[in-house]
Amino acid sequence: MLDSVADGIFGVDNRGMISFANPAAARMLGAEADALKGKPVHEVLHGAAKPGKKCGDDCVLKRNSAHARAAAGEDSIFRTDGSVFPAEYALTPIANQGRFAGSVLSFRDISQRYALDRLKDEFISTVSHELRTPLTSIRGALGLLSSGILGDVNDKAANLLRIALTNSDRLVRLINDILDLERIQSGREPLMFRAIQLAEVARQAIDGMQPVADAAGVQLIHDTTHVELAADPDRLLQVLTNLLSNAVKFSPPNSTVSVMMRPGLTGVTLSVIDQGRGIPADKLEAIFGRFQQVDASDSRQKGGSGLGLAICRTIVLQHSGRIWAERNPVRGSTFRVFLPYQPATPEPGTPLEPEEASQNGIVLLAGVAGESQTRIASQLMRHGFKVITASTIEETLAAAHDPVQAILLDTSLDGMNGWEILPKLREVDPEGRTPVVLLCVEGLQGSAELPEGVEGRVTEPLVEDALLSELARVLCGPGEKARILVVEDDEDLAGVIGAVFKRDGIEVRLAHTLHEATDCCSKFEPHLMVLDIGLPDGNGFNVVDWLRQRENLARLPLVVYSGRDLSPAERRMLTLGPTHFLAKARVQPQQLEALVLTMLRQTRLMDETASSEPTVPNS
Repeated sequence: MLDSVADGIFGVDNRGMISFANPAAARMLGAEADALKGKPVHEVLHGAAKPGKKCGDDCVLKRNSAHARAAAGEDSIFRTDGSVFPAEYALTPIANQGRFAGSVLSFRDISQRYALDRLKDEFISTVSHELRTPLTSIRGALGLLSSGILGDVNDKAANLLRIALTNSDRLVRLINDILDLERIQSGREPLMFRAIQLAEVARQAIDGMQPVADAAGVQLIHDTTHVELAADPDRLLQVLTNLLSNAVKFSPPNSTVSVMMRPGLTGVTLSVIDQGRGIPADKLEAIFGRFQQVDASDSRQKGGSGLGLAICRTIVLQHSGRIWAERNPVRGSTFRVFLPYQPATPEPGTPLEPEEASQNGIVLLAGVAGESQTRIASQLMRHGFKVITASTIEETLAAAHDPVQAILLDTSLDGMNGWEILPKLREVDPEGRTPVVLLCVEGLQGSAELPEGVEGRVTEPLVEDALLSELARVLCGPGEKARILVVEDDEDLAGVIGAVFKRDGIEVRLAHTLHEATDCCSKFEPHLMVLDIGLPDGNGFNVVDWLRQRENLARLPLVVYSGRDLSPAERRMLTLGPTHFLAKARVQPQQLEALVLTMLRQTRLMDETASSEPTVPNS
């Protein structure tokens, strides 16, 4: 039997020496079976590692073989020539009349399994990236139709548009979750560890979920226990937000979701406790798999991709932690996350640079209070704006001194008739460069003329798309008609992006090839370029290289709007002047519009500042 099985098998005596080796073990290690006898088992399997890979006391195989412990798992095994292969192993101690007599170690080469996993992940990644461009085109076109910009539609058509938008958004979330999971598991997005306060991360997650909880009639509660640990705050926020989202989604109205923290000797246990329908005992582990739901109808009735908990588990494991689910004694479920204070040191390598924030600018939200303030601020932050809030005249005027790109003003400010603040704002900003948009102002409906010092308005009902569109319009600012070149090989998506910008009175040119892009740059001289990476006769890198060689275009503002994720090195190669990187499907054309118009305004202000500076004659 030992000679015929494909798995490698060692007999190990009570001193950790190999007493026998079957032919498969010798074959996998590239050695003779007799030559392996009498050698320490750990030295045979890990001894040929390169100096930088030598084992320390944390080696599981070394520790378990030395202390006669049962163990199973995956590890790298080194052949006698120094080459390495992944293996699955099991170490089983043998007792003879209650005394330890030795162990049996079996192992198998799982290189083929790893290769199949890589092939599967590459397939999923490729398909998901290829879906992004047509899906972004569909989502953008539906958004334009539903906004009413292209004309009113009847009630039946509006209902069909609503259904199409809802399902395209669901598909976007699914693709983004697949790509998130693929990036994290492949190691292409390593964690950025630093010292954090866990209570602060919990507070951010609850603040982000508060509008959803309010709409569902669910109360969110969290303790303020101060616990400091080393972690990636953005990834932990993703875990907590996902757990809270699930808890709220499956909780009945007038119930409570609690976030609790319990520090221990080596780490902290964070619990998210709900009063929902609970999880069957046979599903407590299965729900952490890909595309798993407690009930098959949940994805249709409640939404979600079935990947959220799989992403949570992957992130927690990268923190050297554990995540599991429990059934509450009376009602609901509890999800627990154990996080060590100091996670194991990540594998050495070059870390990715932090994701460049696609901030559209700073917006001052004045005079809006309560739930409306939270909702509007959340909408703006989701679209890349940093938000400063003010509730009184004094706070508004003080905040207006800071470099804000726009002021959203509700005239129901405390301390003064809201209309009286407009001239005071112009005293703060005498050149009138900061646009003011009025929110939900009675008496200014329809085509009523705007008061002096106001560039725009959004009236009730305050719809997110209308708010974003008006903010984008005023951020563009007055002056020469802006020129934008959209370089996109997909003609349908290029048409959608072009239609979005044309409503802002911007001159738009479309280019679908590298040749067309360079030709348009020479003749059209754009103020800004929206650039896709993949082109039929080249790529976006070729376009940027060509632009760098032209003095008048070498600092051209650029928005790279790509269907794939770019490495830090690739981002540096694509940077010209002010450059932003956006992912298709994650960012819709309407959000792209807000960013581009903000960049145009900032470029104009820089040009105005430069032209107003006195020139010093040469001596």
